[in-house]
Amino acid sequence: MTPALFATLLMLLSAVTHALIGAIMKRSHDKLVFRAVMGGLCAAISLPIALSLPLPPSEVWAILALSVAVHWTYQVCQAAALTRGDMSVVYPIMRGVAPALAGMFAFIFLKETLAPLEIAGLVISVAAIIGFGLPGKIRKVDWKTALAFALACGVMTALYTVIDAKGMRLAPIKLSYVAWLFVIDGIGMPIVTSVIHRRTILAKMQIELKAGSVGAVLTLFSFTAALYALSLAPVAKLAAIRETSVVFGAILAAVWLKEGFGARRIALAAVLAIGLILMQTA
Repeated sequence: MTPALFATLLMLLSAVTHALIGAIMKRSHDKLVFRAVMGGLCAAISLPIALSLPLPPSEVWAILALSVAVHWTYQVCQAAALTRGDMSVVYPIMRGVAPALAGMFAFIFLKETLAPLEIAGLVISVAAIIGFGLPGKIRKVDWKTALAFALACGVMTALYTVIDAKGMRLAPIKLSYVAWLFVIDGIGMPIVTSVIHRRTILAKMQIELKAGSVGAVLTLFSFTAALYALSLAPVAKLAAIRETSVVFGAILAAVWLKEGFGARRIALAAVLAIGLILMQTA
């Protein structure tokens, strides 16, 4: 199996688990508290691994610090978007703008380029992904705010994808970068949430503990797979593959959250598949 094919398979697995995390989060009672529980558990599990490995060099620590700041911003925006809008609408938008932006950032900062056919596949894929989020029947009234937070999520996703690709490629020990990212990233949301819900945080955390534990396990697998894949192949291609999570997310929203799927999204899933095939065959 070639590194590129292995990276593709890792990203597909990451896409499935990422969509499942989003669906679990949408069903949670308090999205911020859910993220806090999930992040705290990821940090606790990752800390012994991080301490058992050699520390990353100084240039990698600088990238980690930048990555964590972007991840924290993403998490706050994600919780706000899912609180204000249906998953079937905001999730495709927050993930859909990311591949195009990631491709642009990878070209600027990582000097990665795409062939014309790959660019065509990327454009088709992004258009299909965003099409998943075009609203039909909207259940939430705060659509404009939900859209703003979803778009902010897309920008943050593109930024941390490129930043983490750089970090993974620089890190002498890949697992050390992954472990320290989970540790430092995982303490942000518990701190923010404790300030916001300082009087009720313990009670709210007990409510979200079961779902947060499942989310933590899925997150550890999903993002570790994505990070390792980013160290093996071009960012733009892999970012587009990971955002196939919108298809799995739409299915989960229809079957589990009862938000509907429809003929339009079936057609868009086929268009997305065509775009991804073009990117992989170029």
